[in-house]
Amino acid sequence: MIISHTHKFIFIKSLKTAGTSVESILSNYCSGSDIVTPLNDFKHNRNEKGEFIHRAMNAEDYKEIGQHVDAETIRARLPAELWNSYFKVSLARNPWDRAVSFFYWEHRQDPSIRPRKRFYHYLGIPFNEPKMLRRKFREFLKSDKWAGNDRFYVQGDKLCVDFVIRYENLNEDFAEVCRRLGLPTQDLPHLKSGIRKKHHYSEYFDEETKALVAERHKNDIQLLGYAFEER
Repeated sequence: MIISHTHKFIFIKSLKTAGTSVESILSNYCSGSDIVTPLNDFKHNRNEKGEFIHRAMNAEDYKEIGQHVDAETIRARLPAELWNSYFKVSLARNPWDRAVSFFYWEHRQDPSIRPRKRFYHYLGIPFNEPKMLRRKFREFLKSDKWAGNDRFYVQGDKLCVDFVIRYENLNEDFAEVCRRLGLPTQDLPHLKSGIRKKHHYSEYFDEETKALVAERHKNDIQLLGYAFEER
């Protein structure tokens, strides 16, 4: 999360939407009394050169919450005139694609999400990793280990931010945010990447799991027009 008094914007960081990459660039435009919540210093928060490029500052009052501070909390802690006048931006992602990303992130230390070929795969039976993971994926979707991103950009069933960066249009939308704020744009680093293999998200779903994701992302579907797409 960023509250920049210098450039008069609020960046509300949602989950599994490339928020760390965007925040890392925006944090380097901050100074003075600007607030930037800290990241954990581990390899997935470093760029391709192994550099830690994120700058945290003045975030003592938010450290107990963490990086992902919801819109209601930020709004309650700010004077109304700042919340109403600052440019507010968050990020969204196709809900079904995001659910797969969330699944891999939560299980990144679990070797069972990297199934190996069995002998019969070498006899001509196709090796379908997403299909092999469907039961584990279904268990994850039925758990309370994940949630939608509504709290970061929706209040009262309406968008409460001025701009939503879409993961599917990440670089162009980030450039537009920088243009509106009068900031120089930069290429975004690929942080927290490489966890998931490059299968299309639709390969992980059946009718039940599609519905589970849709239920938790009603506002993304209604307000942002997201839909399940086959490869």
